[in-house]
Formats: sequence, C-alpha cells, structure tokens
Amino acid sequence: MDPILRRSSFYYVTSLLMYMSLMGRYMLTRDWPVFEIMPLFVPVWILGGLFASESDECYAFLRTLPVPDRRVARTKFTLILSIVAVQWLLMIGAALTRMDEGIAEPSTLVYVTVTCAFALLAAAGYQIAVWRFGLSTMKPVLGVSIAAGIVMAIIHLASLKKVDDWPALSRLGVVEWLGGAPWISCAILVAVALLAYRALMRVGVRVKASSEAHL
Repeated sequence: MDPILRRSSFYYVTSLLMYMSLMGRYMLTRDWPVFEIMPLFVPVWILGGLFASESDECYAFLRTLPVPDRRVARTKFTLILSIVAVQWLLMIGAALTRMDEGIAEPSTLVYVTVTCAFALLAAAGYQIAVWRFGLSTMKPVLGVSIAAGIVMAIIHLASLKKVDDWPALSRLGVVEWLGGAPWISCAILVAVALLAYRALMRVGVRVKASSEAHL
C-alpha cells in the first residue's frame, strides 16, 4: 500500500467509522427528521479527519524522500474524495430503505448529495489552505469552522423538534424542485462537484509544490 495513503487514511477511516457508528445508525432506527440533521455533520467529521491527518503529517520529512509533491497532493485529494463518496453512498442507501416509511423523500437524496458536495469542496479548500499558509495558521480557522458546523446542526435539530413550522433544509424550494427528478439532479450535482474538485486538485498540486508554509 502507498505509505502516504496508509499514513493519512487512518484518520479519515476512523472518522468515517465513528460517524456511521455513533450518528449514521440513527438513519436506520429513528422516526424524527434524522435525514435533515445527520448530513450536516458530514463536513464536520471530514474536517476533523483532515485536521488530525495534517497534525500528524511531517512534510519536511517527506521532502527528504523520493516522493514528488504531485504524488502527495493527488493521494491526499483521492483519499478525501473516497471517504466522502463512501459517506454519500451509505446515506443514500439508508435513505432509500426509509422511503416506504415516509422518513425520507426524493428531495432527501438531493439534500444528501448537496451536503456531501459541500463537504468535498470545503475539505479541498482547507487542504489547499493548509499547504499555502501552514497548519499553525489554519488551526484556529479549522477549529472555528468545526465548532460552527456543530452549533448549526444542534440549533437546527432543536428548532425542528420544538418549532413545527421551522423550514427543513431538505424542503427548500430549489431542493424540492430538484427532487422532482432526484437521480438526474444527483447525477448533475455529482458531475459539477467532481469538476470543481478536479480544478481544486490541480490548484492543490501547484500550491503544494511551490509553498513552504506547510514544512
């Protein structure tokens, strides 16, 4: 196995297992608006995995090895993409199994896809920022972002449970409109997200090769 992949994947896989075991299981067992809340935590856990991975990384040591920056950057970006894709597939699968119960709707599939696309692009942006400005500079930003995500999810959860007419994010007009043809909408959203992610990966490769802030 690629040593970079082996080293970095531990934190991402751990975050995935923790998310699905502690939170994702509610998608299969609860009758409250679970699909409205749980996807909001995906960016939080992805950024947590990125933070842990970068904290344990030693790029100065990697520079002493015959490992090109392009390979390091592409491996990191491939890992982020893989973990988000697995989370998306698991949540989509859970939503499909709950549709007959009315817990999930076609718009839920679109909502989950939008949330995962945001998590993917946000993680890519933070990864580039870490390489450009250094982890010590980005630590406060990462911490605030994770805390803000948790607060937003908790506030939305509390509001949905206590206020009957609180607007569910999965029932916003544009999401419901896209939910009229969920598979077409999801395919288009995934394609757009992947194109944007590919562009960010190219930027990441250049930044990784030219910046010394992460060393």
